[in-house]
Amino acid sequence: MSLIVTPRRLDQFGELYHQLGGMLSSGINLIQGVEMIRDAPPSGSFRQHLHHILNELKGGLTLSEALAHRGRWLPDFDIALIAAGEKSGRLDACFHRLAEYYQERAKLLRSVLAELGYPAFLGLLVLLVFPPGMLTQMVLTGDLAGFVFGKLKALLLVAGVILGLVALNQGSRFPGWRSFWEVVLHRVPRLGKARQSLALGRFCMALEALLNAGVDVLKAWDLSAAASGSPAVRRAVAKALPRMAGGETPGEAIAQSSVFPSRFRSVYRSGEVSGRIDQSLGYLRQEYTEQATRLYKSFAQWAIRLVFLVVFAVIGYFVIGFWVGYFNGMLDMLDKATQSQ
Repeated sequence: MSLIVTPRRLDQFGELYHQLGGMLSSGINLIQGVEMIRDAPPSGSFRQHLHHILNELKGGLTLSEALAHRGRWLPDFDIALIAAGEKSGRLDACFHRLAEYYQERAKLLRSVLAELGYPAFLGLLVLLVFPPGMLTQMVLTGDLAGFVFGKLKALLLVAGVILGLVALNQGSRFPGWRSFWEVVLHRVPRLGKARQSLALGRFCMALEALLNAGVDVLKAWDLSAAASGSPAVRRAVAKALPRMAGGETPGEAIAQSSVFPSRFRSVYRSGEVSGRIDQSLGYLRQEYTEQATRLYKSFAQWAIRLVFLVVFAVIGYFVIGFWVGYFNGMLDMLDKATQSQ
């Protein structure tokens, strides 16, 4: 995957899997399907990868083996699900499930970005207007180039910091930093809970897909933890895996884990007892996804209020500073006039 995952990028992978699933379902074989998509891929950057995959398929490799040779182009989650589909003979169903997975991720990411867009715009406006001394100096001296250059430097600095943070917190890179950042953001009201719900929603989505495809339970939990994007979930699952390997059910292994809320543990355990794990995971996936969306919207609303408070505080600071300076100047003039008499 790319360094920074965007909704458009997720849609492109969703479209790739949708086309592959549709072709296999209609009777077109895998090599023909990959060849057709290579000639008109969802993204131009896919063409080279699909070309190499096609050659390896013609050379006798399975699709999962060919994909594994493409490095970080696809997550391990995708490759494991495709390998399970090859073994079970349900490769077309796995492609459709992956398409749905990427489409849901893209939809949720768009929703989050839309909710945070207005606070970001207000922050940009504050950055352009303040400090007002620069704007006043530009008007008095006519130094438009100096004003624009100074603001551009500030904007580039802020953009660089934001892009750097986004890149550091995506994928499996920089695990130490991502763990630290997760702990920091977890303490932010609403945002921390929203991130936790989002991670659990992705975990449930991945686990449901992998188990339905016939992936081994231990491997499914490990890959789903990676797909969640949460270092805390990965640590909790890594701690529970030896207990699962020792004979405990997943519900028993995570019974004392604070990372998985009591709601998750209760619903998952009921699914184990009733034999309807897929339904329980689907229910949890929908619940946590909706909760994450709702909390991100709430956080965005509070972010707007916070930005307004900052703007008013900054305006008040400069207004008070102006009048304090003005009255001090008047007092100084009165003192000098008095002394001269």
